[in-house]
Amino acid sequence: MERSEELNKDLNPFTPLVGIRIPDHAFMQDLAQMFGGPLALTSANLSSQSSSLNVEEFQDLWPHLSLIIDGGPIGDGQSPECRLGSTVVDLSVPGKFGIIRPGCALESTSAILREYGLLPSHGSCW
Repeated sequence: MERSEELNKDLNPFTPLVGIRIPDHAFMQDLAQMFGGPLALTSANLSSQSSSLNVEEFQDLWPHLSLIIDGGPIGDGQSPECRLGSTVVDLSVPGKFGIIRPGCALESTSAILREYGLLPSHGSCW
């Protein structure tokens, strides 16, 4: 979505857009609710690598991190879809959506967006 003026410009410095995660994980939902505002987070893996499903899988990054919270494993670990990472959706055009990156929630996310009347952007096959 379009970044507001209040958000730090160092978040996504090469685009006027900002991503918003809506986690389907009880621990992260509880953590966000306790803070009462947005949290700036990143994935626990290097770009283009498979998503980490538990803290041991990204031990090589630990020395570069200020804080690590083990909220338990993500997904069942057996399903290849768990490793796809987040589904990233472009909602910057009112009434439309585009899939920037298909991920583990592609089908359910697309269905919900359509249920609320959003249409796929031109050229989007989702």
